[in-house]
Order: sequence, then structure tokens, then C-alpha cells
Amino acid sequence: MIRTALRYHRPDTVSAAAELLAERGGEAVVLGGGTMLLPMMQRAEIAARDVIDLRGLGLATVADHGGWLEIGAMCTYNDVLESAAVARHAPLLTRAASGITGGEQIRNLGTLGGSACFANPASDMPAVLVALGATLRVYGAAGYREIAAADFFREAFTSALADGEFLVAILVPHSADRYGYRKLKLSAGSWPIVTAAALGDPAGGRLAVTVGAAQAIPVRIDLSGLLDRDGRVDVGAIDALVRDRIDDPWTDVLADGAYRRAVAGAVARRAVTDLIEGTTA
Repeated sequence: MIRTALRYHRPDTVSAAAELLAERGGEAVVLGGGTMLLPMMQRAEIAARDVIDLRGLGLATVADHGGWLEIGAMCTYNDVLESAAVARHAPLLTRAASGITGGEQIRNLGTLGGSACFANPASDMPAVLVALGATLRVYGAAGYREIAAADFFREAFTSALADGEFLVAILVPHSADRYGYRKLKLSAGSWPIVTAAALGDPAGGRLAVTVGAAQAIPVRIDLSGLLDRDGRVDVGAIDALVRDRIDDPWTDVLADGAYRRAVAGAVARRAVTDLIEGTTA
């Protein structure tokens, strides 16, 4: 139960939402699916007087613009799973959405935008969005601006959103690349310890893996140097290369940084192996 009185707002335009945020300042929170925000408010970890619900803004659609997808910030994981355009042009995103912790309830309520803005290092979305080269479109008093996913995640639970801004869409370029996605979890219902999203075209000399949760922000690692002239990957060299790139490992209640760094290479190697073999385990 949330024990403080709240003022509820449901604006119907992005400009009205921005005006409310500007007026209410630090007393306002933005509500997406609520799967992370509302439990934190119930535990009094977030204090707010105003809740601004974005469900009236029409931000729950997927549009294919011929070369890139525009995924509304209020799209749920099930919206992504039901989108033929995402499955065709960003199958890595479909793969990650299919395995979100929490089952059907989270897939129906949790939003991609909320996951991105919460910026939990152990969430699936940060590493996937960085791997895909996504761009996040935000809106505030100064209008729209766009932020590359690689620059959006600043530190644990901190994004590049400025005061008074909110996310309106995630822009994902079409990709015909092969992909793999893996994560290590303590249990089926726990947050991941490490995630890894592999994307590339080994035959064309391109391969990278983006590791999440090993550090406070995703780490994209170019593996093209491990490809031979025929596009074969020296899979055995991935573990050490990834460990070397994890120079500031992240610790939380689930795992300390040393453990995350130790297992990150194995998780990345499995993601790359899936890419090579065309599997989605």
C-alpha cells in the first residue's frame, strides 16, 4: 500500500505531460507500466506527490519506417513479441523480450521504455539496446532530442534523462545480422547476474558482444579481431577478452563484482556460440 496521498494526472499530449513535469518538479514521477515504480513507492523508496500516467499519449505502437523501427516507450514486452516488424527486423529484441523475468504478468505490464529509464544494470534491455545501436527519443520543455543507447545509460539506475524529460520512443535500425542472447541467473525469478547480446555477420567480418550487469553500464566489445578470413570465430579467446574489458565490475545484493567479472566471459561466449550456430537457447 502507498501510504501518502497522491495526485493522479493522465495528460493526452506530450506537451501537456512536459508542462506537468515542469510545474510539479521533484514532486512528480512518470508512470509507465508501473512494475518497478509502484513497488518502490509502496516501500517508500521513492517519494512523490504527483503521478503522471503516460498511457494517454499513444506511445504503445510499433511503426516500421523502412530502415528503422519506432517502438513507443509504452510498448509492453508482449507488444514487442506480437510485432511481426520487430521479429523481422530486430529479432534480437524479440529474443530478449521472450525471456523477461516475471512471466506473463510482467510481459503484459512491463514496458521497454520503463526498463530503459530505470537503468537497472541487471535488466535485459540496456545491453540489448546498446547492441542494436538503438536511439532513445525523449521529450521535455525544450522539445525533442535523441540520445544514442550507448550514451543513455550513465551509471547504475541513472540515465541521461534531464529533469523534466521523459522517453517517448526507442528507434531501432533494421538488422539482418545474426544474433545470440544469453544470461546467467540464480533462479528463474531472479534478476540476471550477467547478460550478453551478440550481433554481427561473421562472414562479412563483423562481430560484437554487449555485456550487461557485469559493470554498471553495458560494455560493447568488438570481436571482429577474433574472426579469420573465412569468418570463423576463435571462440576460445572470448572469455579472456571479455574479462579484460570488465575493469570496473558492479556489485549488488545478488552478486559481487569479482564473480560477475569471472563469469561474464562464459556468458558472452555462449551468446556468440548461439549466433554462430543459429540457435536461440
